[in-house]
Amino acid sequence: MATKAKEITFEKAVPAFLKHLTDEGKNERTVEVYGRCLENVTAYFGADKPLDKLTPATIGTFFKSDALLKKPNGKAKSEITVTQNKRVFRMMLVWAQEHGYLAEVPLPKSEMKKGRTQNGADTDAGNAAEAPQGN
Repeated sequence: MATKAKEITFEKAVPAFLKHLTDEGKNERTVEVYGRCLENVTAYFGADKPLDKLTPATIGTFFKSDALLKKPNGKAKSEITVTQNKRVFRMMLVWAQEHGYLAEVPLPKSEMKKGRTQNGADTDAGNAAEAPQGN
């Protein structure tokens, strides 16, 4: 897909992605939890950041940042929470690619390992956690 991506910011992409999940019949609680995961991502990158300006390097920096790895009180978030946040962000990026907002999913190579297709989708994407996870 070599076409120029349509520009969309986090401010517009997150609600559109959450609406997409609702339209697909996702549980209301799941959509709420995913929304909270994406609030953290939006706060880190900025609501006005266009998704097509994300690079594997900027996403890699986020994946190593205190914004993802620590709670507001400075304590480490659980590995389950961190993994869920990464998965939800990746799901939104794959959705953005499918809707023409991204030419490709800009994940760092370290995130393109076992169980993932080249476009960033989980091979078990249908089994995304429905249960809410604690922080």
